Amino acid sequence: METIKQQVNREPDRDILSTYSYISKEQAQRNKILLQENFINFLEKGEKVLHYANKATTITNAQFAILSSNNCLMTEKLSVDNEYRSTLFFFNDQALSHFFIKYDHIIKSISAYAEKVEEPFLVFEKDEFINHYILSLKLIQQKSSFVSTQMLQLKFEELMLYLLEKYPSAILSFQTRKMEEYSDIEIKKAVEKNLTNNLTLDELAFLCHTSISTFKRKFLRLYNVAPSKYFLQKKMEIATSLLLQNKNPSEVFYEVGYENHSSFSQSFKRIYGISPKQFQQQNVNVYKQLLND
Repeated sequence: METIKQQVNREPDRDILSTYSYISKEQAQRNKILLQENFINFLEKGEKVLHYANKATTITNAQFAILSSNNCLMTEKLSVDNEYRSTLFFFNDQALSHFFIKYDHIIKSISAYAEKVEEPFLVFEKDEFINHYILSLKLIQQKSSFVSTQMLQLKFEELMLYLLEKYPSAILSFQTRKMEEYSDIEIKKAVEKNLTNNLTLDELAFLCHTSISTFKRKFLRLYNVAPSKYFLQKKMEIATSLLLQNKNPSEVFYEVGYENHSSFSQSFKRIYGISPKQFQQQNVNVYKQLLND
């Protein structure tokens, strides 16, 4: 992959903050990424498709994201002029803790009203402040190959304070976690959040910090059925619900995580013995009648 990465060096004894310029001319398919640090991704060209265990999204160049250190899946899609470009700002848990401690007086006034949720990543729309902030990071990168930790600390605090005041609940929901094997409850959440995301078992195991053999063993214990059979059944249940709502079968295959209509139709026939279209024709009127009764 042809990439360009411009790094601003840091003081070697305090390796907690850094900023990069990242450019790629080749599209990156879905890759398993083990993020050792949290980072802020200011996307400028292209799109990023992101999967964590319990949450997935597509980030456009009108947005930016704060990502926690964890196992995740990433896809980079090129812009119309065949380029992927972003400005990155890495920070570790120490930098984040320092920020929360330093501005504890602000956080205390907010936290009582914030919802108690935990998010592995946050996505925000860019505004005028953010666009100018990105330019300031670029100036730092261009001016020198070395910048003090103090300068990076100020830039990090500048952004986090702005976001804390504008999106208090979101910032307080940002959650980093240790790189450890997921519990049974976390695995069930990951499975049920990814029913239609077309992830492989290997990818799901990676997101849950387990080997594929351990994941299969836990899955069988939790669900009493093999993963392939479970996912097929659940996808078909979702598909029948959509078909009964009179959704076009040519749209349903995508919504339940199939890459094409042919493979979806084959799977549907294995379960119900008829095609999705035949199922819809035979049952949609009965379903409507039941809703009206």
